[in-house]
Amino acid sequence: MRTDDEVIKGIKTGGAAREKALYHVFFQQDWKGAATHFVLQNGGYEPDGDDIAQKALVLFEQNVRLGRFKGQSALKTYFLAIARYQWYKELKRRRPTDELQPEQYEGGGNVEENYISQEKKEFLGKALAKLSERCQEILRRQRLGESLEAIARAVGLSSAAMAKKEAYRCRMRLRKFIDEHPGWRDLIL
Repeated sequence: MRTDDEVIKGIKTGGAAREKALYHVFFQQDWKGAATHFVLQNGGYEPDGDDIAQKALVLFEQNVRLGRFKGQSALKTYFLAIARYQWYKELKRRRPTDELQPEQYEGGGNVEENYISQEKKEFLGKALAKLSERCQEILRRQRLGESLEAIARAVGLSSAAMAKKEAYRCRMRLRKFIDEHPGWRDLIL
C-alpha cells in the first residue's frame, strides 16, 4: 500500500511513476468508486459518477503536480473534496429553472436544435418582436455571448447585476407571451 507521500512523489516524478501512483489510488484504493458513490448518493447516475471521478482525477493530479496540495488533509480527502465540488458545480449547471435559457430560443445546443426549420425561426423572431426593443437588444446580445458588463453598457444599465436581472425579466416576458398564446408554443418549440 502506498502512503500519501509516495503518491505525491510518484505524481511529481512523472512518467511511469505518475501512472502507477494514479492507477493505485484511482483503482486499487478505489477513489473512483468513492467519488461515484458520492454522485449516486446525491442525485447522479453511474455515468455521471464516472465523469466526475475522471474530472476530479485530472484536477487532483494537476494540483499535486503544481504544488497546490498543502498537506492539510489526507490525499483521499482532498480528492473527494474536488469530486464533491465538481458534482455540485455540475448540479448547478443542470439545475432546472422556469426561465427559458438562450439555447431554447436561439436554435443552439444539440444536433436536433441545429436543424430547426426556417419557419420556426421566423415565428420565434415574431414572438421576440412582441417584446420591447430593449429586451430584444439584451436577449440578442446575450445570445451572441456578450458579457453582462458589455450588455449593461450597451443598453444603459448601471451594472452587470442589473443586466442579469433585466435579461431574466425579458426571458420571463417572452415565456409569458408563449404561455398565453399556446398556438405559438407549437410553432416555436
